[in-house]
Amino acid sequence: MDIVTERFSKQYSSSPDVSRDIAEDMQEYLRNNQVSQEIIDQIELCLVEVVNNAYEHAYQYSDELPIECSCFFNSNNELVFEVSDYGKSMSKEEFNRAVSGEFIEPDPEDPETWTTSGRGFIIVVQLTDNLEYIQNGNKNTFKILKRAE
Repeated sequence: MDIVTERFSKQYSSSPDVSRDIAEDMQEYLRNNQVSQEIIDQIELCLVEVVNNAYEHAYQYSDELPIECSCFFNSNNELVFEVSDYGKSMSKEEFNRAVSGEFIEPDPEDPETWTTSGRGFIIVVQLTDNLEYIQNGNKNTFKILKRAE
């Protein structure tokens, strides 16, 4: 039986807490569409990473700027999430470096390993089936694909 859903789409204002607001809305949307809690938890972590990246890097911690979030099920019953901002863009090379980086476990004896910078996209890649970066004019979109089974 195919699940027929409405597309979730909402614009938010950038802030330190916006990723939490988006995650809460997305949890409700996914629960209403019978997505498992395990998948919901993975998607939540990915959305928080991508939205925080937009706030920190694209908008450089500026508040009240637009962050768009949408979610729908494609024809293969896969979840598609899109998070868009209108801030500073990444080059394809920067994106490719970010998603292909190696996750370094923090070592209590080595402060160089304590930084969290650069881990977000690695986490997203590990928890999803596909991550794309699309730049169209001044709009930057991260498109995440996740099988819902």
